[in-house]
Amino acid sequence: MLCVGHVCVDMINICSSYPEEDQKVGTTTKVNRCHDQRWQRGGNAANNCTVLGLLGAKPSFLGTIAGSHEKTFLLDDFAKYNVDTKHVVVHEDCDCPASCVILSMETGSRTIIHSNKNLPELTVEDFRKVDLSSYTWVHFEGRNVSNVVGMIEVVRKHNGSHKDVKPVIISVELEKSKPELSSLIPKADVIFVSKDYAQFQGYTDMAQTIDKIHSETRPGSLVICPWGEKGASARLKEGQIVSCHAFPPDQVVDTLGAGDTFIAASIFALAQGHKPEDSILFGCRVAGAKVGVRGWEPLSHLFKDCDFLPAVEDSNSRRDVVMNTT
Repeated sequence: MLCVGHVCVDMINICSSYPEEDQKVGTTTKVNRCHDQRWQRGGNAANNCTVLGLLGAKPSFLGTIAGSHEKTFLLDDFAKYNVDTKHVVVHEDCDCPASCVILSMETGSRTIIHSNKNLPELTVEDFRKVDLSSYTWVHFEGRNVSNVVGMIEVVRKHNGSHKDVKPVIISVELEKSKPELSSLIPKADVIFVSKDYAQFQGYTDMAQTIDKIHSETRPGSLVICPWGEKGASARLKEGQIVSCHAFPPDQVVDTLGAGDTFIAASIFALAQGHKPEDSILFGCRVAGAKVGVRGWEPLSHLFKDCDFLPAVEDSNSRRDVVMNTT
């Protein structure tokens, strides 16, 4: 599986509560404490790779990385989660994108302040250098839209010239409140639509979102819409909408990357041939587990010991995810 998108350094501050303006938050402050502070690799596609690696897949990351001192940290952290980075494009003399993240223990919320000074986005020419015959699935983070459209066309041409093998499945994420993301809807085989994007378009619930988005898709495409604490829904190629509830933990600890976790877990199940309804159920279960732990490392032990991994229906043969993939 190849995940295409962004990677950055997340500078995470875990506080008792979200600080007020001009408030000092320290490790010994009684009113509001900083309980932990750490660096963590971030970015939607990078997080997708982390979860896929933890689940036992063989993910690859494709994106740009600055040739600054943070490069070693990012590449070492990818390797820690068995993520292949041979395709990354390094730009020397650039600053590494970074996010300052405040996690509130009181509410579980995460506030992100992001900065990308001068790191160029991935180009279509960068993408053409990848040997797509090595992959069964390519997932695109919803950013750098004009170039992503061109990259998807590269995958389509690859599928058209390799009709003797299973086509590479294309998925995209529509997350941010950006109108240009709509141009990706008719391009992909699987479309993940976030609650934020849906509400930006004026949709009020999962069913309405799926109906509206589906009207713009390719024939046979799968539309999936996670909606936080309300679970997730998907529209089957027969037209039926299936839904599943969320799996909140006993205590919300860290919501950072929950949406990325849902997408990665759903892709993991779909790519193995499981039905969409089973796949989004699996996605909700894994995302719920993520919200209940801090960071990513605890998930490796949870996935090893927890019995919800076999909950996705076993399959001896891969089912078709979409009808039209060329």
